[in-house]
Amino acid sequence: MRTFIKIAVIIIVLIVVGLISLPFFIDPNDYKDEISTQVEKATGRNLTLQGDIKLSVFPWIALELGPLSLSNAEGFKADSFAKVKAAEIRIKLIPLLKKQIEMDTVVLDGLVLNLETDKKGKTNWDDLTQSDAVAGTTEEVNASEPEDSTSSKSGIQAITIAGVKLTDANILWSDLSKGENFQLRNLNLNTDPLEPGEPTAVDMAFNLISTKPEAKAHVTLSSNITVDMENKRYAIQGLNFSAIAEGRELPFDEADISLTGDINADMVKQWVEINDMVFSAKANNDQQTIDAKLTGKLTSNLATQLTNIDNLKLVANLKDPNLPNSEAEIDMSAGIKADMSKQTVTISALVLKLQDLLLEGDFKANDILKDKLSFNGSVHVQPFSLRKLATDMNIELPEMSDADTLKQVELKSEISGSTTNVNLTNLAVTLDDSNLTGQFAVNNFSKPALNFKLKLDQIDVDRYLPPVKEKSQDKVSEEKANNSAEPVKEEKLPLEPLRQINAKGTIDIGKMKATDITSENIHITIDASNGLVKLTPMSANLYQGQYKGNVILDARTDSLKLSLNEKISNIRVEKLLEDMSGEAKISGTASANAKLTGEGATVSQIKQTLNGDGGFSFTDGALKGINIAEIIRKAKAALKGEKLASTDTPVQTDFSSLTGTFTAKNGVINNQDLAMKSPLLRLDGAGTANLSNENIDYNLKVAIVGTSKGQGGKELEELKGLTIPVKIAGTFSNPKPTVDLENLIKDKAKQEIKSKAEEKLKEKLGDDLGGLLGGALGGSSKSTDGNASSESSTEDAPTEDKNVEDALKDKLKKLF
Repeated sequence: MRTFIKIAVIIIVLIVVGLISLPFFIDPNDYKDEISTQVEKATGRNLTLQGDIKLSVFPWIALELGPLSLSNAEGFKADSFAKVKAAEIRIKLIPLLKKQIEMDTVVLDGLVLNLETDKKGKTNWDDLTQSDAVAGTTEEVNASEPEDSTSSKSGIQAITIAGVKLTDANILWSDLSKGENFQLRNLNLNTDPLEPGEPTAVDMAFNLISTKPEAKAHVTLSSNITVDMENKRYAIQGLNFSAIAEGRELPFDEADISLTGDINADMVKQWVEINDMVFSAKANNDQQTIDAKLTGKLTSNLATQLTNIDNLKLVANLKDPNLPNSEAEIDMSAGIKADMSKQTVTISALVLKLQDLLLEGDFKANDILKDKLSFNGSVHVQPFSLRKLATDMNIELPEMSDADTLKQVELKSEISGSTTNVNLTNLAVTLDDSNLTGQFAVNNFSKPALNFKLKLDQIDVDRYLPPVKEKSQDKVSEEKANNSAEPVKEEKLPLEPLRQINAKGTIDIGKMKATDITSENIHITIDASNGLVKLTPMSANLYQGQYKGNVILDARTDSLKLSLNEKISNIRVEKLLEDMSGEAKISGTASANAKLTGEGATVSQIKQTLNGDGGFSFTDGALKGINIAEIIRKAKAALKGEKLASTDTPVQTDFSSLTGTFTAKNGVINNQDLAMKSPLLRLDGAGTANLSNENIDYNLKVAIVGTSKGQGGKELEELKGLTIPVKIAGTFSNPKPTVDLENLIKDKAKQEIKSKAEEKLKEKLGDDLGGLLGGALGGSSKSTDGNASSESSTEDAPTEDKNVEDALKDKLKKLF
């Protein structure tokens, strides 16, 4: 036994001595050409070994290489595919005898790797991967053959590596097809021992340089990595990734990004889990700074393609001088579930807070990887003050009459849609004291088309309009001066906004106040597209009456075509006009209709082209600003040379009915059947009103009906039976009525004087002489001598006319 042991020891010593002395007898540099030849056969590339090859065997089988390079593929710019300054690999000899590989730290210094893609998308490593594919096919064929028991028994039992050390490496990637260029400079990598199933510390750092976009970053990564190849389990514990980036083409001048967490993967069970994930980002530029943090837990089942992100939270702080207090806070939380087998993503319990705005919702997206992505869900924007939010966001709101508006806003809705449209159903919006419900849709985002059916309980529009400012006397004087000067060129109507409207729907409003006009039960139907806007039908209840109408606006050409077909019934017009303009020129119950068309690029042009017809009817009212009875009384007093006593009689003309029809031609309204009735007067009239220059030309015939019940009836009793002509000229704002009462009464008085004078003369002188004098007063002569009478009348005519005139004056005085 001792002899056997001695022999064994001698053999081992001889083997060790042989291995130690082997490098002294064999120079590996003699095999450089052979090595290069074999590499070229395998890859088609030239391997250049510039430095010495050092080989040792005991106690390590060690290989040290000097500078070497591998040539680039043909047709690419870089002179080499890869370069290495130095490389070192060492394997313990004794464990090899036990079919175990124990490697020392693998060292690679000064690696330069050039990765290129040409303009056609071909890479300079395509040929290498093709070689791998051929080798892989050979391995598959060999694997299909029965395994040699001897080979199986001689397999490696274990592999351990003391670590990997990569120093001063540079990886350069140029993509001519996209015009991109990325560089990893000064890459350094260090690891602890690599043992299957055991954690290994990894530290890495490099500088990233990009030309598109132009940016650079310093990147560091550290972690404990566990690789269990046998059980296919992998873990990255204590991940700590950070990058500090800067570049003029980036949104920020400088950004600091970090990611921490633990990653576990089991490829047998097909699941991946990320715990304690924290993604942080800080970025800034000249005016803005953002500080954000995203946390959560991710679990993913690769077999079922289910991924859950629980407790997802985002907290962000944004600083900007344009923000209120130069700062804004964002808080968001949600749960996310993705089912890639069904291509669905569900977002549940979403809570988003931006300043005072709080949004809650649940959403589900379908077909997320297809072109026809769709989604549905619900959204609730909690009550907030839009006015305060706008102030906080430095958004200037237009001036409004009521500063307390926009302080209560809330929105609830079911929502659905796709990449091209969105639909809001069961919509409920609160705006101050108003509540809006219904449905609203936007189709085709590239050219939005609106569809809606909305109901609004009430709204006071005046609260949201700019306050009405009273004009100072100086301002009024200035406007008058401007109006008297050469007219300013009128601006064209803004037609483009009408052409942009693409909407179809209905709006119902319970009660509305706008420009001080109150209406109820409003219904509006809108159909607008390509510049043609139809508001038909429309209806409303207002001032104890009704409105129905159709309005069409056609902006498809350079001018606006207007078409109106409107009707009002039983409206208390005085209150309507007072609310509309602060002054009512007429009172009573009004009914009217009008069918009008017009065309023009300005308001004036539309007025000038207005054509159509219509009619109106007023009952139990009054014309304000004109008292026809008072005008007649003043004319009567002037004829008598008397002064009319002042009265408190309103400046108005009462009527029981006022009716008429009209036609419109080129902006001139023509009315030929104006008729007004009152207890005192009967009025007929005809005339025109020019909408362009606002001139009035009306001729009225006023008849005193001989009753004492009407306005000033007793004082005008003496004018019973007379038809008084009244002419109204002037403008809409300044009508000027005139009465031709003198000639009317003069004619009437002549007839009365002649009749009474003839009667008196007949009584005193007899019929013949009375008849003669009556003829002198204008009556008929009963003389049989016609020639004599004629001559006498001719000779005495001047005297008789003078007598008649004197008598007329005297009679008028007595008459009035």
